[in-house]
Amino acid sequence: MGISEKHKYINPVRAGSMVEIYVNIAELAFGNFLDEAATGGLDQYEGRRDSGIKTIVFAAMAIEAAAFEFSASTLGDQVAQDYLDKMDLEGKWMIGTRLAYGQSLDIDGPAINGLRSLVKARNALVHHKSKRENEAGTVSKVIRTEWAQFEKDQVPNAFKTLVLLSLELEASPGGIFGSFIYRDKSLCPPGFTNDYSPHPRVKNVIDRCREIHKKHLLRRASGA
Repeated sequence: MGISEKHKYINPVRAGSMVEIYVNIAELAFGNFLDEAATGGLDQYEGRRDSGIKTIVFAAMAIEAAAFEFSASTLGDQVAQDYLDKMDLEGKWMIGTRLAYGQSLDIDGPAINGLRSLVKARNALVHHKSKRENEAGTVSKVIRTEWAQFEKDQVPNAFKTLVLLSLELEASPGGIFGSFIYRDKSLCPPGFTNDYSPHPRVKNVIDRCREIHKKHLLRRASGA
């Protein structure tokens, strides 16, 4: 995304942020994952696995980094560092939004449910343990089958959680902070230029997230 001369030298609110970098890596990896999954075939296995791991790990890193920036920006660096930074990732967002807005994110909503699954998937990768192979070589086959189910469930969930959490933040009382994690870069405010072209398969997932979010808001409004 290019920036016009008028806005070129505006400093960001936080210095040294890595959130957008992590998000961009996750988005690129997810696009590659979707392409490789659509192509299919054994020769795509390694590339799809690599892209899936990057999607999960960097989506989690983006959400973790954004949790600190959200709390530091709304509550101050000392509260973020001394109090919220010691919590697990779900707690950082639930308590942080309550302290900042007086209202937590929806504990049973799609964003927090997705976050729980993402944290488990990230931990499974970070703490992965190999297994001893047997003479028949069947352990590797079992692991590969397990991974196929893991990536089918967890890779799309990782990216969807980026989007769903951002949409819920945007819909919250302090909606301006919804841009901290994932923002639709195809939307361009006045004074900015935009050369971003979304990956078509990723864009389809983003559109599905918007539908999920709309249905969630309607259910919550109806008390269902």
